[in-house]
Amino acid sequence: MSADPTTSHPGQRPSATAATRPLLLRLLDAPVHWTGLDAVAAPARDLVRAVEPRWLADLLHGTWLGHPLHPVLAQFVVGSWTSAAAVDALSLAGLVPDDLADGADATAAALAGAGVVTALPTIASGWTDWAELHPDQQRLGLVHAASNYTATAVFVASLVQRWRGRTTSARWLSLAGISTATLGAALGGHLSYRWAAGASHAEHVPHVAPEGWHRVAAYDELVVDEPVQGHVGDVPVVVVRTAAGVSVLADSCSHLAGPLSGGRVTREHGEACLVCPWHGSAFRLVDGSVAAGPAVAPQPLLASRVDVDGGVLARVVPLP
Repeated sequence: MSADPTTSHPGQRPSATAATRPLLLRLLDAPVHWTGLDAVAAPARDLVRAVEPRWLADLLHGTWLGHPLHPVLAQFVVGSWTSAAAVDALSLAGLVPDDLADGADATAAALAGAGVVTALPTIASGWTDWAELHPDQQRLGLVHAASNYTATAVFVASLVQRWRGRTTSARWLSLAGISTATLGAALGGHLSYRWAAGASHAEHVPHVAPEGWHRVAAYDELVVDEPVQGHVGDVPVVVVRTAAGVSVLADSCSHLAGPLSGGRVTREHGEACLVCPWHGSAFRLVDGSVAAGPAVAPQPLLASRVDVDGGVLARVVPLP
C-alpha cells in the first residue's frame, strides 16, 4: 500500500532555477521551500483531523457540492471587502457628495461586516482542505492563511473605528485590509493553479487514454473486493471485481492522485466503494461518484465487459 505523502516525505517538487523564473513566480513559490513551517503544520494538521467528525469534514470540503467549498465562500468575503474598500476610496478622494456621506459609510460598514462574518466558515473550510494536502502545499497554505487572518483583523479594526466615529482612519484601514486580502488571494490562486490544490487530478483520463477496448485483467484471476491495477494504453486504471460484477475506474485519485489500486473496498450506506490509501476519499464503484471526501470530483468510470476468453476489457467513455 502506498504511503500518505502528507506524512511520509517532505513533498518537495523539482522546479526551474531561479534565473529562469519571473520574479513574481519566485516570490509566490518562496513559502513552498520554508521547511521551518513544518513544525507548525504537523500538529495543526493532526488537530484538524482529530477534532472534525467525518460529516463536518465532508460538508466543509464541499463533497456534497461537487466543488471545493472554500473558494466559493472566499469569493463572497473578498467581494464584500473589495466593495467596502471601493466605497471608502471614493470617500477619501472626496468623490462622495456630502448628502450621501453617511449612507456611504453605512454601506462600507455593512459590506466589511458581511465579509468578516463570512470569513468564519471560509476559514473553517480552508483548514479542512489544508489538512489533506502535501507538505509543500501546506507551507504555502499557511502563508495564504496568515495573510487572510491579517486582513480579517484589519477589517475588524476598521469596523471598531467606525463605531468610535473615526471614519477617516476606518477608511484607511479598509484600504489596508483589502491590500492584504489581495495578497492572500494571490497566494490562494497560486496554490490552486500552480500547485493544484483543489483541482481534479483525474480529469485528464478521458482525454489521454486511447479509444477502443483494451484488456486490463483476467477475470478468473481477480479476487472479490481486491483492487488491482491495469492499463488502458499507458493510462493506469484500477479494476475491482465485486459480487455484482466488475468496475474499472481511473487509478489516480481525483483528490491528489493517490493510487486507488492500493486502496480497499468498503461499504458506504450499502454501496460498494473504493477508498484511497492516501487520504481516505471513497468512490462508489457503480459510477465513480464521491461517497466521502476529501475528494470532491468524481472518479472517471470506464465502460467494462468480460469477453469470451475471460479477459476484462475496458474503454474510455467518450465525453458528452
